[in-house]
Amino acid sequence: MRLLLVILLLFFSTFLYSQSFEVGSFFSDSAMKGKIEGVVIDNEVNKEPLAFASISVKNLSIETTTDIDGSYVLNLKPGTYTLVYSFIGYKTIEVKDVVVAANNPTLQNQTLQALQIESGIALASSH
Repeated sequence: MRLLLVILLLFFSTFLYSQSFEVGSFFSDSAMKGKIEGVVIDNEVNKEPLAFASISVKNLSIETTTDIDGSYVLNLKPGTYTLVYSFIGYKTIEVKDVVVAANNPTLQNQTLQALQIESGIALASSH
């Protein structure tokens, strides 16, 4: 009787605290995965990668930042997206119609240009 009680207790505790899943999700999710990957580069200084630049998907709450080598990866469902690249002191760029296909990474490298300093500000700070 104790053995049966222990087995039932183990079964129910495992059942209650385990993650739920659907068998079909193993197949449908694998076909619905896509990603955008690339590198964000500085246009001004020797084409250096920009670490910690921000990449977001317009109209979605999906965002990432570049690694120390300027690379990034966005995991998305297949579809067409608009990406927004930004970095402090650089022009923000929107890239429209980026197509993500299932199980086929989309390569999207981007070069950012530094903002121009206004001459009035530069002259005032030089005195």
